[in-house]
Formats: sequence, C-alpha cells, structure tokens
Amino acid sequence: MFRKVTYLLLVFIGTVTCTLSLISPALALEAGDIVMQARPAGQEIELVPGEVVEGSVTVANIGRLPFNFMTSVRPYQVLNEAYDPDFVTENDYTKLANWITFAQTEYHLEAGEEVEVEFTIEVPEGVPGGGQYAALMFATSDSKDADATMQTISQLASIIYAHVEGEEHIGGVVVTQNLPSFLLGSPFSSTVTVKNDGNVDFRFEHTLEIRDFFTNREVFTPDAVDLDDQPLGTANLVVLPTTSRTSTLTWDGAPQLGVFRAVSHVTFLGEDSVKEQIVFICPVWLAGIVVFFVVLMILWIILRIRKHKQNRPQVV
Repeated sequence: MFRKVTYLLLVFIGTVTCTLSLISPALALEAGDIVMQARPAGQEIELVPGEVVEGSVTVANIGRLPFNFMTSVRPYQVLNEAYDPDFVTENDYTKLANWITFAQTEYHLEAGEEVEVEFTIEVPEGVPGGGQYAALMFATSDSKDADATMQTISQLASIIYAHVEGEEHIGGVVVTQNLPSFLLGSPFSSTVTVKNDGNVDFRFEHTLEIRDFFTNREVFTPDAVDLDDQPLGTANLVVLPTTSRTSTLTWDGAPQLGVFRAVSHVTFLGEDSVKEQIVFICPVWLAGIVVFFVVLMILWIILRIRKHKQNRPQVV
C-alpha cells in the first residue's frame, strides 16, 4: 500500500568532491539541456515482515537532450537539526536499503519521455517494527559535450519512508519554541525544535500569527505565501526517529517600528504547544537616540544630586 506525500528532496552531486546539497525541483547540468525529474520525491510504504511489496517512481526527461541514467539505493538519515541529508550513515533505521532491488538498473530517455522505474521490497522475517528509511537514487553522467574532459554526475533522490508492522513507540517533545521580544533591525522569526523520542517518524505543523498590538489587525497569518506560492506562515515537516528538527518561520515584511502580538503554534501527535509574545520593533538609529537621551538624563540627575549636596548647609 502506497500513500503519496509531499516530501521534497532533490539532490545534486557535484564533480570531483561529490558534495551533496539541496537544489530546485528539476536538476539540470546546463541551462535546460539535460533536466531530470523524479516523482514522487517521497512516499510512505507500510511493510509486514516476510512480505514482498512492489512500487515505482516516475523518472522524466524534461530537458532538450536525451540522456542515460542509472538506479541505486542508499540509506537515508540526516546530519543535523536543519535536516541536511545523509546518504552514507547506516543504523537500525536504514536496513531498508538492503531490502530493495530494481527490475532494471539502466535506462535511456529521449527529450519529453518518462519511464516507470519499478522496485521490489523483500521484508525479512522477524524484523522489528518501526521506521525504515532509504533513498532511491537516479543518476546521469551525460553532458552536452561528449568529448568534455570533465563531466558532472547529476543525481536525484526519491525517499522511502517505510513503517514496519510490529511494536511501535511513538513520542516526541518540543525542545525549544522561541519568539523575539525586542528587535533592532533583525528578522522577525519564530523558531521551534521538535525531538522524536520514538522509533517511527511523525509530522509536526508549525504556524505563526502576528497582529498589530493596538488595532488587533492581522499582519501575518499562517496562510501567508511568497511570490511562488510557497508557504511562509506554516511549515509541515517530518521528524525521523531519534532526531530533532528545527523549523523557522520569518515575517520578511515586518516594519522598522511597531508593537505586535505574535503567537506560535506547534502541533504533533495530537498535542498543541502555544507561545504568545509581545514584540517591540525599533530601528537601530531610534534606539541609539533613546539610549543617548537616557544617558543624558542619568548624567543630569547625577549632577543635580552632586550640586544639591554641595549647596547643602554645613553643620558645625
């Protein structure tokens, strides 16, 4: 049984160093010549020990030139709370990579063509319940110039989030939930970190709502989007077992001066954590002027006290 989800993870592997990093939804070696796309970028699969499950990923050539590509499987974990991908580390949650085989490992695609890459998961008997994670990799080393002295290996990943039937431990906790209280020209951001204490992944939703303190008018809502219709006020993220994940929502259009009421919501596993904060925004130059006058006032008070003491009659 397959359930398509909206996880997005596309990976580019550069020449020589083969460094992994996130890029745009379509991967190109050179401006539109060789462009490979895989969908879905991630999927959830329910597994039962001893059973065989079949699935597929669609790989498309949306560029102008034909290319060959190869398939492979790697473990999938993350390196940090920012969730930079790790396709090397092996642990109890990456055994899935050993259970996956492809019906075919080499393919050719003409421009505009696509192919269903079929794979099979053979789940061993007696494996423990919980989450298992692997990356289906699709790589091409073709370039526009076949005689080039250096070629780039371009690679995409489609992530498998598998749940093995059996004993599951589901639990998590909000490690941090921060809102600013005073800003001097810095971004207006809400940051939360959620830790997964269980043995299977779960998702959490992080939202940010901001209202003008004096008028109660909404100035930033969970429905806010950017020019590309990407969400700004809401994040819906997966957390792998034994890892922590950080989400940051930023109000880029915040004014330089104002007082606002901000509310941060974090929802996961039926729990809702709420933090509310009054936020003062002040430009640096205005804060400098205020500090200057405060210092002057303190000096004036000190001088007045000293003068008062000097003018006090002496008692003989």
